[in-house]
Amino acid sequence: MLSLIPEPKQVRITDKRPWRAGGEVRLQLAMEVGDPRLVLHCRRAFPGREVTTTAPRAGEGYSLLIEEIVRIEGTEGTESTSAQASSGEAVLYNGKGSTSKPTKADLSVLKGRAEGYILEISASGAVIRALDAPGLYYGLQTLLQLQSLHGGGEIPAVSITDWPDTELRVMNFDLRQTFSKPERLIDYLAEFSRYKTNAVLIEYEDKFPFSTHREFVHPQHALSREELEALQAAAHEHYIEIIPLQQSFGHLEYVLRHDAWKHLRETEESTGEICPSHPQTYELITGMLAEMMDAHPGSRYIHLGCDEVYSLCECEACRKEFGGVRERAFISFLNRLIEFTASRGRQPIFWHDMLDKCPPEELAKLDPRSAAMIWIYNGRNIQAEVTSLTHKFRALGIEVMGAPAVRSFDWAEHQNYPVIDNRTDNLLQWAKTAEQLDIRCMVATNWTGPFSLGVPYGVFETTWYPMLLHADLAWNRRADADTFIDRFLELFHGITPETGHARLGNYQLEDYYDIIWKIREHVQRNKDYAELIAIMHDFEVATDRSRAIHKYAYRWELYPGDSAEWRSLLNNYTRNHNGREAVRPRMLEALLQYQPRDMAEHFVKSRFYLHDYLERTLYQELGLVHSEG
Repeated sequence: MLSLIPEPKQVRITDKRPWRAGGEVRLQLAMEVGDPRLVLHCRRAFPGREVTTTAPRAGEGYSLLIEEIVRIEGTEGTESTSAQASSGEAVLYNGKGSTSKPTKADLSVLKGRAEGYILEISASGAVIRALDAPGLYYGLQTLLQLQSLHGGGEIPAVSITDWPDTELRVMNFDLRQTFSKPERLIDYLAEFSRYKTNAVLIEYEDKFPFSTHREFVHPQHALSREELEALQAAAHEHYIEIIPLQQSFGHLEYVLRHDAWKHLRETEESTGEICPSHPQTYELITGMLAEMMDAHPGSRYIHLGCDEVYSLCECEACRKEFGGVRERAFISFLNRLIEFTASRGRQPIFWHDMLDKCPPEELAKLDPRSAAMIWIYNGRNIQAEVTSLTHKFRALGIEVMGAPAVRSFDWAEHQNYPVIDNRTDNLLQWAKTAEQLDIRCMVATNWTGPFSLGVPYGVFETTWYPMLLHADLAWNRRADADTFIDRFLELFHGITPETGHARLGNYQLEDYYDIIWKIREHVQRNKDYAELIAIMHDFEVATDRSRAIHKYAYRWELYPGDSAEWRSLLNNYTRNHNGREAVRPRMLEALLQYQPRDMAEHFVKSRFYLHDYLERTLYQELGLVHSEG
């Protein structure tokens, strides 16, 4: 097994001698159309090595030839490629003598398969061929994964032919709650691309640097214009498209919380839903959409949000204008937004849920220039539900996109790491469904909280495991899920299957968060993420015990004055209190690697708030706080 993510489509290990990577090499890059990004990535992959650029011999496509240089003994200043040396040739390498050139026949298997590549490794080096620049880049990422697995030693002679099943393979930055420092967001784009992700959906909310409505901009944590431009530059550099998400109907708490705008609420109680009938609403929302689109000139899409508009059509004006029909009100306003954004050259996307049960006569009025992004995160019937919705939208000429989740509500407000049983099941069901329905865009939604007035679910850095499972399945819908955990542990953490199973015995796909903290002494790569998960595990152990303290308090109420009951209560309180307090500074220290201090402190406080409150109230009342000694 080659521990590659995504798992390639076709792998053939040959009987040729392996390549001893790590020696001196020369690189010849042939490009049908010049792309300075490829030159940059070749130089980063092989620092200090010469990169020669040429036009492809076959007149089309892209190729990268990496050949080992062999010094010819006894001939001062003479060198050759290893292929020449093994054949007895003693000529100076000039970039023209190699026979490892792409031909039309070599690339025929990639016709119609955008971003595909062919990688061949032999004793003399490697050659990557592709029909487009992203394909060559992804072939290079596979080669770099092989190098990291073999630590600069012998890489087996192998032939890989590979291409994506999904056109848009999307990760998600949700900036509504706690999120990573801007420099880390930029770094994560590069990391995404190593696993062949080619788009990221970003919900900025109040972290977007609005210029027209400065009151909507978060005073501490909004991105600056410079940071936004750096994010976009990094995305472009790594063949990633940014899809901005601007909520346009619901989840507008950060707007409607302001006294100057609360009159636009659908009802006084609906803190996040805007009234589509109010004459100021369209101007406000389209103004925000215009700013968002102007700030992302390279994006083909704009996501309008429009999910969970719970109080839709409840105000008197909406009931009168739309006859009390919620879907009619929704589609009427959505069509205006579709017209606004489509007329500016973008394809608008909306979440599907408000039209889930839409009467056919109302749905038929929906503007087909849009795309419905179906998000279903739970349940065992993803295929049936998505198929029904897909047929309904496609019958009207509306494109369908898919959105499983790597973190969502899962009936657990505090998710120190994702509820992984639900997430793996959701991702696997969606991969099968996407293949059957040929869904071309799949987004791994990664929510930081239920909405902006809530508390954070968890930390982004604990979600790499399900994110890379999504990357695996979006690229190769038939990737072997049974081997994923072994491939992830070896590639992401440097723990070989032999080491992992010798240490733990059997484990499977859903067990990552239960095992990584047990074997973190074996972690060679991304140790900080493993340690973060270990801290969150220790916190959960301590707080799960603390949640049971009420049982002992109840018994003390039943048997007041009983010394055994008091000792039992005191023992459990002391153990739980000490366990929590031991974790608190470790959690903060770990989070400061990823988040600004006030944001990290906010996350820690959100975890400890209930327990600190009980310390000030119930435990104080019981006399426990002063009885630890």
